[in-house]
Amino acid sequence: MTERHAGDQEGVRHTRATDAESHRFQARFFGPFHVSRDGAPLNDAAELGRTSARTLLKWFLLNPGIRVGSLELCELLWPVRRSRSNPNRLHVTLHYLRHLLEPDLAARQPSTFIRSDGKGLYWFDFADSWWTDVRAAERLLAAGKDADTKGDVETAITSYELVLDYYRRTFLPENLFDEAFDSSRTAYDVAHRDVESRLLRLYLVRGQIHKALPIALSVLERDPYSEEASTAIAEVNLRQGNVLAARTQFARYLETIRRELGADPSGSALRLWERIQRAG
Repeated sequence: MTERHAGDQEGVRHTRATDAESHRFQARFFGPFHVSRDGAPLNDAAELGRTSARTLLKWFLLNPGIRVGSLELCELLWPVRRSRSNPNRLHVTLHYLRHLLEPDLAARQPSTFIRSDGKGLYWFDFADSWWTDVRAAERLLAAGKDADTKGDVETAITSYELVLDYYRRTFLPENLFDEAFDSSRTAYDVAHRDVESRLLRLYLVRGQIHKALPIALSVLERDPYSEEASTAIAEVNLRQGNVLAARTQFARYLETIRRELGADPSGSALRLWERIQRAG
């Protein structure tokens, strides 16, 4: 590894560690939702205990700057309870959340974060005070793709590994069945699969088969038809000299896709099969 590449990797890790600390507010979505202000948690029942306030804050933090009407917010917070009282309940929830985030907010003083145009549209402004793990993961993913494109494999691997650290914790596990966050969850599930695919490819390029195998097994657990994962496992076994295991893995994959999908493997997969046959 070159000195420059080692420095780039260290820079990626250092940025991750210090960026969160430089912001007054921190919010984590991967793993149980957690918010802190000045290092103190805001998740206690006495503070962020109202379900509607928690849901609204989550949505705002995931959609900063997006203007949304009061009716849409009511639908978000109380989808099965359509009532004339909902606008009043929304007003109470917004008031509660404003003062939770800024306890010293004076009467009629506008919130720094929860903004309104006075005509029923609301949006959230980070005001350079918020760090969230979802945005950190997005920046790391972008950095990994950029390094990947430039051929800086080691920095790309470091960035992807850090992203995967987030994704493995599960996005909002307490809201698995909450439709309000379905689109975000789907996006991160897709990104999770993409990062695993990128890491798997780079691990094999670098010959890091001890890291490639668990990634391939993880992919295969979610998608038993994945040619990429199946061939990677066969490739790892072949490189380790376990020809029988490689042949068994590939034969199982062939049987699965032909019987259940009526499909044939790609040309590159068939070339791997030929290598396995010659090795045996």
